[in-house]
Amino acid sequence: MIKIRSFLHLFGIASVLMFSISACDQRGVQYAGYYPIDSLVSSQVRFLTEAKASTQKVAMLGEKEEKQTIQPKDSTGWMNELDIFHELKTLNKPINVGAYKVEDGLTDSRSNLKIKTIVTDKELPVRSMKIYYYGKPENVRRIEAQFKEVNSLYSSTRFLTMEFQDVYNKPVLSSYSVNGGQKMFLGDTVVFSVKGNIMLQ
Repeated sequence: MIKIRSFLHLFGIASVLMFSISACDQRGVQYAGYYPIDSLVSSQVRFLTEAKASTQKVAMLGEKEEKQTIQPKDSTGWMNELDIFHELKTLNKPINVGAYKVEDGLTDSRSNLKIKTIVTDKELPVRSMKIYYYGKPENVRRIEAQFKEVNSLYSSTRFLTMEFQDVYNKPVLSSYSVNGGQKMFLGDTVVFSVKGNIMLQ
């Protein structure tokens, strides 16, 4: 079974960053984070579980390709399937207050969507995030993010994408992808990708 987390674990590039993103008091101002990616993923997990959705997946490692269709049985299954996107919540750590530059209401030249950008020039795991939305931020249509991990064994850069479509006036995840490469120190770079297309009942 191809699970994004399991797939990346095989090559030593998926680490779960555990921390609390609870709001903290910053000089009397309640800090709510840069973007509620945690809540968004959790709401998608609930919807996809209730909808008995499935996903068609294609995973590639170098020249090797594997295809599979899976239907997670419960919310735990969907959470495991999408947990790679939970890594993006690191940008909401209280210690990162002021570390990112945020611009909102930008115009997308290729569509009628607006864009919110969250970018840092610091050596943080989440280097950038773009949220494309229609009308208001709650109507998200696409999320793009760059995640970089460096340790004593390897360096890894991942480009994460989530696509949404409108279902009953709510954004529902329609596809997701992880693309990137891992370079072992004193070794070659391994290129990988995982793409999932979600099918609703």
